[in-house]
Amino acid sequence: MSQSRLVASRYELGVMIGRGGMGDVYRGLDTHTGQIVAIKLLHQDIVADNPYLVDRFRREGEALRQLNHPNIVTILDTVEDGDRHYLIMEYVGGGSLRTLLDKRGSLPVEQVLNVALDLADALARAHRLNIIHRDIKPDNVLLTETGEPRLTDFGVAHLGDRTRLTQTGSVIGTYAYLSPEACNGLPLDERTDIWSFGVMLYEALAGQPPFKAESTGAILTAILTRPAPDLSRLRPDVPPALVSLISRMLEKDRDRRISSVRIVGAELEAMIRGLDTPVREQVMGPATPPGQPSRFATPPRPPRRPIWS
Repeated sequence: MSQSRLVASRYELGVMIGRGGMGDVYRGLDTHTGQIVAIKLLHQDIVADNPYLVDRFRREGEALRQLNHPNIVTILDTVEDGDRHYLIMEYVGGGSLRTLLDKRGSLPVEQVLNVALDLADALARAHRLNIIHRDIKPDNVLLTETGEPRLTDFGVAHLGDRTRLTQTGSVIGTYAYLSPEACNGLPLDERTDIWSFGVMLYEALAGQPPFKAESTGAILTAILTRPAPDLSRLRPDVPPALVSLISRMLEKDRDRRISSVRIVGAELEAMIRGLDTPVREQVMGPATPPGQPSRFATPPRPPRRPIWS
């Protein structure tokens, strides 16, 4: 084993399995335990130009340590080895939702519902801890070999109790999934994740995102001014309740958008259980079948101070 391939004299770097804006991800080995891991290495060249990214990278590790949820990638270690910065994470071996969509185009309704339910639960955990992901997209949803989702890449997440690291008016996230308020550089809260989640569900069902264009400016214009194409026309087999839910997640006016991901999760759960009516005013009330408690039954916490980005 070559020492040059070891991180902190413990983690052996293997092949690259992913590349992102902030860092590359490698398959690795914990030589102390024999566990296969994922190793994220922050890009050195962008650190030289943007030293604040080290703080953001550390923040990703901090966010993941706090979350501790079965549908969120587990952080195992954070390492600074010389002038290089690493996150050691659980290895998720089934590829990404992006890869799956690129291969299949669109997914069966039942599969989308089940993946969406788990992701809603993961986001509910993050939002309860006052953590906004801000970059929900298929690339950041990893899949296990059995198809269970793991939300990852909290590199641009905002922790509500931390001083903001981005300038007012800056645009964070990937353009096609940005909420209208993110496009306008406004302060962000949980509703920006709900919008991006809705965009991702629309794409998983329709085989294309609701707002697409040939240039960044045109994409932003579409997000801000154009309605999403009618999902029921593109995919007639999608249940009306799911079409309605995604439509309400994609309300351009965030004051009219669904305000809690718990409500999203409750409606998804109701659809899976075959209930007749969506849950809007309460999170899984009396309609829940006896003996089948809802994972979204606990009411959200009372509103806290705004979560500024």
